[in-house]
Amino acid sequence: MFSYKPLTSELAKAVQVPVNGPLVEVHLNDTSDLPRGDENQSTPPAHCVLNEHYRLSAERIHNLTVYEDDLWIVTAPKCGTTWTQEMMWLLDNDLNYQKASEINLIDRSIFLEFCTLIPAFDKDTITLVEQMARPRHIKSHLPMALLPKQLWTIRPRIVYCARNPKDMVTSFYHHYRHIHAYVGSKETFLEAILQDAVMYQPQIPHTLDFWSIRNEPNVLFLHFEEMKRNMANVLERACKFLGKSYTQPQLKHLEEHLSFDVMKNL
Repeated sequence: MFSYKPLTSELAKAVQVPVNGPLVEVHLNDTSDLPRGDENQSTPPAHCVLNEHYRLSAERIHNLTVYEDDLWIVTAPKCGTTWTQEMMWLLDNDLNYQKASEINLIDRSIFLEFCTLIPAFDKDTITLVEQMARPRHIKSHLPMALLPKQLWTIRPRIVYCARNPKDMVTSFYHHYRHIHAYVGSKETFLEAILQDAVMYQPQIPHTLDFWSIRNEPNVLFLHFEEMKRNMANVLERACKFLGKSYTQPQLKHLEEHLSFDVMKNL
C-alpha cells in the first residue's frame, strides 16, 4: 500500500533530531481512490516526509474508521492549526466556553498521528481517536494521500487552513528549535525545507491537493492570513459550513476569545 524512501543525504541527516529519529518519504502506491479536483488532475498527490517509526502505523491510519459526523482539522504544520481547532470546536459545541476551559484542546481535538512522531510517547493517539465520543474532532498534518481512505467515501466535514509558505517556514524553524531540539543553523534548515528533507514536507503540494477540492460541500478551506485580517468574515463562513447561527454579540465575544492574547495560553 505504501512505499518508503529513506532520507540519507548529508542535508537530511543534518536536520534530523533524536526525538523523531531517521526520516523517510512516505508514498501511497495506489492513488486511484483519492479525490482529484479539475485543477490537479495531472499532478500526483503529495507524499510526506515522516519518521521511520511512522511505518508501523501507516496502514492502521489509512484504514481508520471514519464517521459522517466527524470534523477533521487538516493543515500543514504551523499553519493556524490550534487556532482553527479552538474556533471550530466552540462553534460546533454551542460556544461552550466552560467545557472548553475544563477539557484541554488536545483532548477535545486529538492529534491523530502524534504517537507515530514521538516513539517515546506513552499514549496511542490513534486508539484515543478510535475511542472518542462522537461527534469527533480530529486534527492531522498528514497530506491527502496518507489520511484515512474513508474520508473520500464517508465525506465527513473537513476544515483545511493554509498559510503563506514563507511565514510557515519561519514559524516551523522556531518550532523545530524549541520543541524538537534542533541545534543546527537556520540556513541548513531552510535549505532542507527547499529539498523536502524536513518532517511533513513538502508543504505546497499538501495545500494544493486540498485547494483542488475546496468547492466540495464537505470542505471548508480557510487562510491563516484571512483569520488575522478579517476573523468576523471567517466566523460567518464557518457558521454557514456547520449550519450554526449565533448573534453578533456572541460572535464578537468569540472573536475576542480567539485573539492572540488568549490563544497563546492554550
